[in-house]
Amino acid sequence: MELPQSNEEDDFLYWKYHPSVRYTVKTGYHYLSKDWGLERSTFLARDQEFVKLIWRLVIQPKWKVFLWRLFHDGIAVKFNLARRGIRVDEVCDHCGVDLEDSQHLFRFCILAKEVWEDSSLTIFHDSPGFNSLKDWIQHYILLFNSEDGKHSNRCALFISSLWGLWKSRNARCFKDDTGSISLVREFIHLAMDDHETFKHQVRPSIVLEVNDLDHPTIPPGYNYGHLGKEKSGFDDFIVEADGSWDKKTTRAGIGWAIKDNHHGFGLDQGGKHGAAALVIQSEAWACLEALKWARAKGRQGILLLSDSLGLLSNLRMDPGKEISIAWLLKEIKEVGASFQRCTILKVQRDQVQKADDIAKKCLVNSSNLL
Repeated sequence: MELPQSNEEDDFLYWKYHPSVRYTVKTGYHYLSKDWGLERSTFLARDQEFVKLIWRLVIQPKWKVFLWRLFHDGIAVKFNLARRGIRVDEVCDHCGVDLEDSQHLFRFCILAKEVWEDSSLTIFHDSPGFNSLKDWIQHYILLFNSEDGKHSNRCALFISSLWGLWKSRNARCFKDDTGSISLVREFIHLAMDDHETFKHQVRPSIVLEVNDLDHPTIPPGYNYGHLGKEKSGFDDFIVEADGSWDKKTTRAGIGWAIKDNHHGFGLDQGGKHGAAALVIQSEAWACLEALKWARAKGRQGILLLSDSLGLLSNLRMDPGKEISIAWLLKEIKEVGASFQRCTILKVQRDQVQKADDIAKKCLVNSSNLL
């Protein structure tokens, strides 16, 4: 663990055996009951690839989370609520016949059947061979994506239809609406309008640089973190940062560089050398120094590109899971909060190649580039 920059920092309790980093009876039980043998995954390879595909779809983040929850049957339909111990009438509010589970709501309810029969997508709600909603949704999204690509309008319409059914169900439950087919059509129309607006707002350069997370169990939409005063959008000032680390000598190098741009920003860069106990320390140090460097230049906003999923995951936790960078994380958040706009974005490794080259040069030559 690195030492804090300030002598005024207080000690804190840390439980390393659970992702929450806090000790409770529940996390203690998790530690005692965990199988310390081979790490098992309940996902099939096909399922993993599908969830990764969700990351690549050019759709709104809320749709990605919605799909992820549908895929895991984590949507709050009445059957799932009852399974969690909540006392509810499990019968569907619309048809009043069957239990409201995910399959019924999105496929087999008379309203869902009407929506799919009315759709231009040629969706078969009772397609043979799909025993679960997960397999049924997976089939159509993979089909549309393979034929149309990640910008598929058919895929967007399919998701917006699922979204419309969900919004209509909530209108019935919480607003005493009838939840008719006309209301579902209205929700689908609004959802597609939002989708078109979203596509025009997202800058193509950023979309193409976003990396798919390697962990299919992480909900989509968590590949960036806003640290600045504004919590939406990306700044035009884009900087890549990366760290390099030698495990044998514990020497480290870091680098940062302004990305090629059409906004008149000079292609400035910088780097330092030092020591680190872990590679994630060098990654965090690189991000911190890049932020300080940008602030010293008077920048009010920055979009910082990093290829470290571990760093971003820790920045999203409070406190972070990785105790070795606790103070670096704290300082990154403090410096980030001083910007009007500050976002750290997870990207592919080749998107930080220039910063990586600088970091390696600083490490090998034990030199700084300022």
